[in-house]
Amino acid sequence: KGEEVFGGRKELTGVQPLVEALPPAGRAVLELAVVAAAAAGGYTLGTRYGGTRTTAVAGAAVLGAATLAGAAAVNSVVPEVAAVGLHNYVAGSDDPTALEASEVAAIASKYGVSTQDAAFKSELCDLYASFVYSVLPPGHEALKGTEVEAIKKFKKALGLDDVDAANMHMAIGRRLYRERLDAFQKLIFVSNLVFGDASDFILPWKHLFGITDYQIDIAMRENAKILYALELKSIGRGLDIGTLIEVRRVQLAYKLFDEVAADMFKEHAKKLVQENISSALSILKSNTSAGNIPTEVISEVNSILAFNKLLTVLSKFPQGDRFARGLGPISLAGDFDHDKMVGDLKILYAAYTTEVLSDGRLDDEKLGPLNELRNIFGLGKREAEAIIEGVMSDVKSQVPA
Repeated sequence: KGEEVFGGRKELTGVQPLVEALPPAGRAVLELAVVAAAAAGGYTLGTRYGGTRTTAVAGAAVLGAATLAGAAAVNSVVPEVAAVGLHNYVAGSDDPTALEASEVAAIASKYGVSTQDAAFKSELCDLYASFVYSVLPPGHEALKGTEVEAIKKFKKALGLDDVDAANMHMAIGRRLYRERLDAFQKLIFVSNLVFGDASDFILPWKHLFGITDYQIDIAMRENAKILYALELKSIGRGLDIGTLIEVRRVQLAYKLFDEVAADMFKEHAKKLVQENISSALSILKSNTSAGNIPTEVISEVNSILAFNKLLTVLSKFPQGDRFARGLGPISLAGDFDHDKMVGDLKILYAAYTTEVLSDGRLDDEKLGPLNELRNIFGLGKREAEAIIEGVMSDVKSQVPA
């Protein structure tokens, strides 16, 4: 809620409650009435004590001018009252992210002030700084991916220009740099995305904090990777084209390099394949029926082959530059734990080969998916050929003479 972000209500003091109670037109009428009354009083006093018309006019001018100065002083607090009104309105909101520019404009209009008046603008900046600080996750929590758009929307609602808003980001940076380095890195990432290309000119990270381009690059890359990993979760084995386009858009928005994005996509695809492998092996090893390969095992392997084929086809798509980077055939070869897995992979390969060659015939139509599966599993050509030969030998030995 608003109070949790911006603090509690602010109270009016001195003449502020009087100013608050009057609309702009009412304040103008009151000022004229007060000045006119004071001038009339000054004329009367001048006549009474000076006796001449000249003295009376002088008295009216002096007292009228003094009162006019007082009225002007009262009027000068109007922007301060408007600032309090703005604060209380935003702080009282259940959802600050829903604030609209029209609401801020209405508050300024209510008091007859400009949003550029110093007191009002100062409150706008304070509200913005409080909001940005509240949006950054505490401690070691990762960004959620909604922060940049939320900040942009709130900034637009307040009507702050880039320079004023950037100054608030720097003020937050001074606070976080001393307290929470991880949060400071998140601030760099979020801020650079909020201001886009202008960030190079209005966010002087290096000048104010003495950090290097390399440190800024790390902050950008590591936070982008965290958010991109969340986005990749939307990609399943079906590889919806719309999703691939959206993931690419997000990658560009996060300013994540293509090479990094491609590696992350490939790792994500491998994890999906490894899930199929784990499921198939679990079923296979729990099967107590000798000689029969459970259909669920074959289904898992077919899912792997279909996924790999789709990855390969889409990698050659004419408009593939619009898709997420990293599309292409999968291979588990070279993974750090491949040597530990190779035994199980051979078992699964043999099980699938047994099903495919159950009729004892090996042709190009059957050899195609077997070779593809060999490449996915990262098995050597001779290893796969030995398994195929062994299966063929077993099948033939079971055929009655």
